[in-house]
Amino acid sequence: MNKIKELRKENNITVAELAKELGISQSMLTNYENGNGTPRDESIWEKLSQIFGVSKSHVMGLTTDIETTNKTKRLRVVVDMSQPVSIQPKSQTDLDVLTKLDLIDSDDMGEVLKFLDKLLAQSKYEGRRETLIEYVAE
Repeated sequence: MNKIKELRKENNITVAELAKELGISQSMLTNYENGNGTPRDESIWEKLSQIFGVSKSHVMGLTTDIETTNKTKRLRVVVDMSQPVSIQPKSQTDLDVLTKLDLIDSDDMGEVLKFLDKLLAQSKYEGRRETLIEYVAE
């Protein structure tokens, strides 16, 4: 598997999110991930390095060691709340949760968020609590 694709999947980032952050089209990113070309612009490699917190040589697939860099930037995804948001549930359970969340009014949503934070505080979620993606409603 291509290193860009591998890192993207490890970090639970979609093609659309990463392409937007890099300022390139989804099809261009897909071409890179499928080995049909590589970024010629050095800034793309630099952004990938920052997003994934690894060296440029690691993103390029030139080294197998993971030389971490300072994660100076999280992937920020701005969600336009005036447009429908497309979410792809991975299972029936995901769909059930989304359907039930839609029924909860805004007064009780704070309680739901507290409950989710309590669940995520469990040791079994260690390493999955932090995400490189920050969703911002606009």
